[in-house]
Amino acid sequence: MLYNFLVVLLKIICFPIFRIKVKGLENIEETDKVIVCANHKSLLDPIFLAISLPQRIYFMAKKELFDKPFVGGFLKALGAFPVDRFGRDLKALRASVALVNEGKILGIFPEGTRVKEVKRENVKDGVAFVALKAKADIMPVEIISTYKPFRKSEILIKKPIAVSEFASLKNKEAMKKMTDRVYDKIYEHHTIVESENQWK
Repeated sequence: MLYNFLVVLLKIICFPIFRIKVKGLENIEETDKVIVCANHKSLLDPIFLAISLPQRIYFMAKKELFDKPFVGGFLKALGAFPVDRFGRDLKALRASVALVNEGKILGIFPEGTRVKEVKRENVKDGVAFVALKAKADIMPVEIISTYKPFRKSEILIKKPIAVSEFASLKNKEAMKKMTDRVYDKIYEHHTIVESENQWK
């Protein structure tokens, strides 16, 4: 399978070049429904996730990327599908819910695009919407990296956020609280200065 070949190849290339350390693999639970979400600062982020987690991840990616020949083809090979980040793309959200209900692992960058500034308002509620509709837990992952060769990178896998915790709340409140929790988890260490000196 092309996905497995790419993952093996990228592991061989990326782990030594970016000195990737994966922490929290013990937090991965055996469950039928889970959504992986992470902070997003680089085009390398989906690659880092794909090679760091043992399961295959099906990524939601902004549709503009699929218009670029090489990038679009590469994303499709990774199992990605397009989403319109300007507004609520109901077709993509329904496809996401269906994918999770099939037992596949959905990967979402809840900010919708790469960001330079860490702000709560950057984090959209799409991941919470899908989690509630599919009754799926959310596994937050924090990526800490300068994305520079031979500088240390860390992939921190956090304990899953159980969708059952929000079952008693109305949808709007549940989505807000769940999105707040996602933000807190994917930027838990955002005060760490990602400088060249620190990551030597």
